[in-house]
Amino acid sequence: MSGSVREHPLKGQFDAAAARWVRPDAADGEPGELELGFADNGLVAMRRVDDPSGTILIYTPGEWEAFVGGVRDGELDLAVLAADVERGSLE
Repeated sequence: MSGSVREHPLKGQFDAAAARWVRPDAADGEPGELELGFADNGLVAMRRVDDPSGTILIYTPGEWEAFVGGVRDGELDLAVLAADVERGSLE
């Protein structure tokens, strides 16, 4: 197994060298700090641009859809999270 292949015990292999990596723009239009990798086997990965050989988060297609849906719905908005904490919704 090459150094670019990450093995996840439940999700399988993600080959970082063979993945198609994209770097979305940040909200201000500047290049973002994260890259997204799309593998032929359907897995999606996320890594920091400044540390491509570091930690890579690996998602199944279903997990990725849920993550993106949550982002679009504002579930990761800091103001929403703070309000949920104040209401006790995250306990």
